[in-house]
Amino acid sequence: MSAPASRLSKLTRPFSIAVAASGLLALAGCNIAVIERAHYEVTEVDSFRTAGAPSRVMMLEIVDANNTFTDDFWSAAMSNHGYPPRLRFVTDPADIADGETIKPENRMVAVVNPEQSTMRGKLCTDPKSLPMDDTSDRVTVRFGFCVGDKIISETRAHFNTAQFAEQVENNADTVNYQLFPRHMRNNDDRYCSPFLPSC
Repeated sequence: MSAPASRLSKLTRPFSIAVAASGLLALAGCNIAVIERAHYEVTEVDSFRTAGAPSRVMMLEIVDANNTFTDDFWSAAMSNHGYPPRLRFVTDPADIADGETIKPENRMVAVVNPEQSTMRGKLCTDPKSLPMDDTSDRVTVRFGFCVGDKIISETRAHFNTAQFAEQVENNADTVNYQLFPRHMRNNDDRYCSPFLPSC
């Protein structure tokens, strides 16, 4: 690349970043949900999911200072999504069927309007939700897959307040794909998580 072209590239790069950032902000201001790219603390997730839910049933821990929705709503909304074999989520270990096994320490955690520090390990050890008022038109929910005190994967979603329930249901598939990718490192695998730069 010639020197003038190189300088032009350097000049246009900040502009491109600014355009992309403004586009994201525009989307966030619309009545659509925005799901952020997932963060992973491990190089693969599937073995943790399989070991953590031998009967394909996993605990769901909801932390919501406002108790916006019932446990039954969250369980139904988040269940049977993502890569097969799909998981069914329960908020009470007693809700499993005869013959099923559940490991309560392996769970999905969902924190509505989380404190700023509720991320990474604290999502599993000390999740905190702040009360919401009527002034915000967006609701943030941080989702994580925890094994005991260890965070395996996490993502954050931003929902429109007026369509909160509908958008949780409509985006549960994306949340499950992000938290429980089938493969993460094989660039040629069609099941590689589309939310990772390497894919």
